[in-house]
Amino acid sequence: MPGMLDSPLLLQNGVPVRASTSARAPLSRRLVAWAGTLLLTAALLVAQAPTAATAAAAATVTDLGVAGEGGDVVVRNRKVFVAAGDQIVVTSTDGKVIDTIPGLSGAVALASAEDGRKVYAALRDAHEVIEIDSTSLAITRRIDFTAYPCPSRLAQAYDRLWIGFGCGEAGEGGVLGLITSAATPTLVRVGPATTQAPLVAVAGNTLVAAEPGVSPATVKIYDISTTPVTSRGEIRGDANGLPALRDLALAEHGSAALSASNDTRQLDAWDTTALSRGRAYDSNGFGEHGLPTAVAASPNDAYVVGGWNSSTGDAAELVVYDATTAEVIYTAAHRGKAVVAGSIEFYGTVTFAVLQEPGTGRMHLWRLPPSPYHSSTLTLTAPPKVTALKQSAFGGRLTLSSGLPPGVQTLELYRWLPDGTSRPFQEITTAADGTYRFTDAPPSTGAFKYQVYWPGNSWFRGSGSSVTVTVTLYEPTLTVTGPATGGVGERLEFSGTFGADGITFPRTILNVSRKVVSPDGTVTSNGLLKLAAAADGSFSFSDTPTTAGEHTYTVTLFGNSTVDSASTTHVVTVSQPPA
Repeated sequence: MPGMLDSPLLLQNGVPVRASTSARAPLSRRLVAWAGTLLLTAALLVAQAPTAATAAAAATVTDLGVAGEGGDVVVRNRKVFVAAGDQIVVTSTDGKVIDTIPGLSGAVALASAEDGRKVYAALRDAHEVIEIDSTSLAITRRIDFTAYPCPSRLAQAYDRLWIGFGCGEAGEGGVLGLITSAATPTLVRVGPATTQAPLVAVAGNTLVAAEPGVSPATVKIYDISTTPVTSRGEIRGDANGLPALRDLALAEHGSAALSASNDTRQLDAWDTTALSRGRAYDSNGFGEHGLPTAVAASPNDAYVVGGWNSSTGDAAELVVYDATTAEVIYTAAHRGKAVVAGSIEFYGTVTFAVLQEPGTGRMHLWRLPPSPYHSSTLTLTAPPKVTALKQSAFGGRLTLSSGLPPGVQTLELYRWLPDGTSRPFQEITTAADGTYRFTDAPPSTGAFKYQVYWPGNSWFRGSGSSVTVTVTLYEPTLTVTGPATGGVGERLEFSGTFGADGITFPRTILNVSRKVVSPDGTVTSNGLLKLAAAADGSFSFSDTPTTAGEHTYTVTLFGNSTVDSASTTHVVTVSQPPA
């Protein structure tokens, strides 16, 4: 294909793309450089993509049962979190409401790191940001924002959280940054004061911020790889025709800012280095008065998704564009509701947004069908033998239909006890070649089920694999040490163990018996004692012989639901002391 050797080949989530020779080249030049490869890929994808009618039919809308403000969405741990003013509604990834986090005050924004397990929520009216465990849904921390009132926008990358705050008073708003891993996070001011809480977005080493509702708009760009952050310039609306913003996002690892503006009929991509417009995404003919309301880039930057509302606010459309060519991949439309600004979120190949009924404010979760692009395969292999309490190694591999390595990916691990009860959720990561490994120590015997799942991304459908193993009893190695000889009336000390794997054992009982063969051949046997082993499997006991002869001490471990039975002996020759 002409022009395909003009630039080096890069891999993006296992997909080949072309990059210009300068990573800092303006977006418009990079788009031209990538076109040779991506036009062919886009053509293949369009051939597989559903029509607008099919996508609309396959999309689902779930009534969340609440009315209010907010509408921001994040997805973690296979749960969808939706900010809804006085609560956060939690649904499954298929849209079914499963729980709520009630008793909140002005929950309007959410954020979570891509590989994180915590969800952060901005409580505008309570002037605080809370930290939520995505597994238990417990609030694990509250960060006070009294000095910076009305936190209303959130963005997170790794352990750095960025907050747009402000209640509408001139000069009292702005942007703050904090490190979530700090025991007591320090709030650091970024950029100038504002009136409204700024929109914020972060990707790679780039942070962008812009005050909504201000025309012409100004998008400020910061480099967050430095401490403190440094300004890289701004995209000025008066020079670029950028009206008041409704939503702001980042694509291409921060090299392109995406804007949705009140007074335009298109979404715009702005080069964050050249500070100029690089690409426009139109309304796909969504009525003469369609207004862009929300915008987001897919996890691998291959697609841009725009949310459009009719001028009357009673019809909505989500449009998926090829990020490079701006070609429409598919659309989904819904009548009677409007897309909430900033509510587009991705989970693997699934796209979510929030709809709101005009007048009532009732909220609905809109779930687009999975992207029907490339496939993946995930394997899971169990060891040939798994015993209770002992660590056993499981492993497998994630492979992509492209044949290229997937890079480091986060997998979800689910485990079930024999009675069907689930055990704590875990996240594990693959190596760059897709291989992974984890260990587990089953707490009992029986049939244990393990399942790993990769949610996929905008190029590849997710996949999963499961295995059920029959866990057998822990096989103890019972040992006893003590003296080989002793005398009548002498105290003999013995010690032993049955655990050698660093395991903490449940309460385990042992029996000690003694058989004595005297010098004249007389044999006597009796039980000495029962004792409980320590948690690490160790034990000790003593005996004071009253007769001479060969003393055989037998230690028997009684089996239980996790530990098998075992027995061992120790012989001591006891002599009569001289007269």
